[in-house]
Amino acid sequence: MAEVEETIEEFGEEPPKTVLHTLRIVPVIVVLALLVHFLLPRVDTIEASLQTLRTMAPWAIALAVAMETLSYLSNGELLQSVVALTGEHISFRRAALIELAAGTVAIVAAGALGFGASIYRWTRDSGVSQRASMLASWLPSLFDSSTLVLFALMSAIELLLLHELSRTTLIALIVVISVLAAIIATVIILLARNDWLIALSIFAARVIQRIRPSADDVRFVEAAERAAQTWHTLRGGGWIRPALSSLLVMTFDFLSLRYAFLAAGQHPRFTLLLAGYGVPLLLGRASFVPGGIAVIEVAMAALYGGLGIPGSAAVIAVLVYRLISFWLPALIGIPIAIGLQSRRRRVAVA
Repeated sequence: MAEVEETIEEFGEEPPKTVLHTLRIVPVIVVLALLVHFLLPRVDTIEASLQTLRTMAPWAIALAVAMETLSYLSNGELLQSVVALTGEHISFRRAALIELAAGTVAIVAAGALGFGASIYRWTRDSGVSQRASMLASWLPSLFDSSTLVLFALMSAIELLLLHELSRTTLIALIVVISVLAAIIATVIILLARNDWLIALSIFAARVIQRIRPSADDVRFVEAAERAAQTWHTLRGGGWIRPALSSLLVMTFDFLSLRYAFLAAGQHPRFTLLLAGYGVPLLLGRASFVPGGIAVIEVAMAALYGGLGIPGSAAVIAVLVYRLISFWLPALIGIPIAIGLQSRRRRVAVA
């Protein structure tokens, strides 16, 4: 754990240029390929979608934006609640800004690793201890993954009942959910069994010492003991606030999608809307494309089209939802990330 902390600090200063270049090129290629494969054969749908776009209800779009704003604020609450598990405090405003900016960084800087590194360094700059910052860099993602799996399971069950889940998609979904569930279960078991975690930490320290003789196994054991303290806090009811915050993140995001459909003149029932929501998000999260770009859009539009929603309305509603939930926050996060990093450099110079 200690070596990971050092790696995060190093990564936060200057991400590898080759990795960044690759991550910028790959999504473009994937998006172009998906556009050619899925959209060009549907020119009529595109024309109808443009007509739907002209007649969208402004009030519903405003509510979609409001719901997504609440979703991102809930993300800030999640980060704040995780920091509070250690008995420390970070302001709600600061936590929300960090989450928003870190999401932008994740698009161009190694995904989850870039996200965690950004959370770590910016929470540290907020006066939070190393222990709390390290916890904040991974525990919120664990809660978010658990909530996403829950929504994906509800979505998959509804799709199975409606006979809209293909064999290939079902297999892919089972694999993704199984892997995520295994990771979550492994983390929980290691936190619950402190002796196993300490033994694993000592083993990891010895392996790393062969590569870096200067590595200190005592720091690994201390990190394991801090993790055990976190588990005791979670068992004592500390998990409730982060879990509720994570649930609110997904709930408000789901409501944003609902209002995007209402703006397009569609009134699907909640179960149908849920059917096409969780599975694409989970598959997008599991893909190598940052933010699930194109994967989520194409999968959602295809599912809702298969569930009886007119293709033109499904395409526009999904694109508007993704614009509000992903692209606009990513753009807004750019100046915030620059501001947080500039402040960090000023503090370092001082």
